[in-house]
Amino acid sequence: MMKMYDLNKSVVLTFAISVFALSYLSAQGNIHSPGEGGVFTQDRLALMKTYAEEADLGNNPWMMDLYSDMRTKMGRLGEEVNIDLADIEGTIYLNETFQLGGLYQNGVVFKRIYMRYNAYNDEVELKIDPKSENTYAMIKNKEYSCSFGGDDFVYTDYVNEDHETVEGYLSPLVRGGEYVLYQKRVKTFKEGKAAKTSMERGFPHRFLDDTEYYVSVNGSVPKFIKSKKSEVLSVFSEEDQKKVKQFIRDKQIDLGDSLGLTNLFAYANTL
Repeated sequence: MMKMYDLNKSVVLTFAISVFALSYLSAQGNIHSPGEGGVFTQDRLALMKTYAEEADLGNNPWMMDLYSDMRTKMGRLGEEVNIDLADIEGTIYLNETFQLGGLYQNGVVFKRIYMRYNAYNDEVELKIDPKSENTYAMIKNKEYSCSFGGDDFVYTDYVNEDHETVEGYLSPLVRGGEYVLYQKRVKTFKEGKAAKTSMERGFPHRFLDDTEYYVSVNGSVPKFIKSKKSEVLSVFSEEDQKKVKQFIRDKQIDLGDSLGLTNLFAYANTL
């Protein structure tokens, strides 16, 4: 976990207010409208059905992304997009419940607040009180990070699977040495398919879970790695590869599992 210490309450409050003020000023999605917060409602889904580009979806950017995504994937010429809340399986969140956690500036805690991670839109949503109707979005800035539910979220540059340098939230699994291992849990929307015959199997619209892994070596920008033995081994120096191979064999490391990768990179940092 990140380094934490107590700050004067007045300083904390002032700083917290300034952060939210920055979010409001930067607007364009840094703050959700009250009650939106990424929650599906029948009214909002009804707006999607109308193809109404001008529909009032508020300033919640993930909703616009999802609206566009569904239109692209489901829109057919002459057809109505017909989506019902009950038709969509899964959730856009790692955990729909807001959990108490810490907000950090440059690794130092300055605010305790309730949070959840919107994995569909790569966004941390905030509530000052879990019963409040007001949902905020954490401003996306590399100075600010957060920790809740046993996970840390840092906003940083990284190189994705398409070899593009982008910005987003990564969760460190192993750090404190030459190798830093991150994971990124992702939600994607998958269009449903109706069974055309009794011999076929249909499936509903749903959100699918995926986990990506990124590695930083000696402070470099984290890069995407596939959890394949050859690609994982390529991260290490030739000198370390033999020992790493032996560790994988001896410990029967499953490279497709986050715990296996965590144990492997923790070991590599001891070499």
